[in-house]
Amino acid sequence: MKSPANYGRPLGYLIVLIGLGIIGLGYNGAAGESLGTTAQTPYLLSGGFLGLAVVVFGVGLIINASAREDRARLEAVLLQLVDAQAPDSGTARVPSSASGLFAAGAASYHRPDCRLVDGREEMGYVTAAEASAKALAPCRVCKPETATV
Repeated sequence: MKSPANYGRPLGYLIVLIGLGIIGLGYNGAAGESLGTTAQTPYLLSGGFLGLAVVVFGVGLIINASAREDRARLEAVLLQLVDAQAPDSGTARVPSSASGLFAAGAASYHRPDCRLVDGREEMGYVTAAEASAKALAPCRVCKPETATV
């Protein structure tokens, strides 16, 4: 079943046509030969303003429907970009057997599940001997066991 939002553009076109018809009726009423100028003015004003208001409302519906379609297209493209940029389930970043390995930062080392290194792609993994050889300090957040040799 279609939602009412799907009928915005056709409904807008229909309302624009009705507005143009109202303007035409106002003009036709004012064009009567037997009416004087003072009697023609109300036809022109009421038909013109009412018809113009209806036309503007119809154009607003058309613009709104177009904006909805554009937003839906943009959301679809953005979702495709997010899917393309999403990392692969993390299996490539964290080694399968992380026992005895630490995530090495520039000045400290972390447990592989530390929140400070979670999601960082440039992270390398070192053993306890390598961490102490590089003089890396233990992380203050995850507090890994001291890497001593």
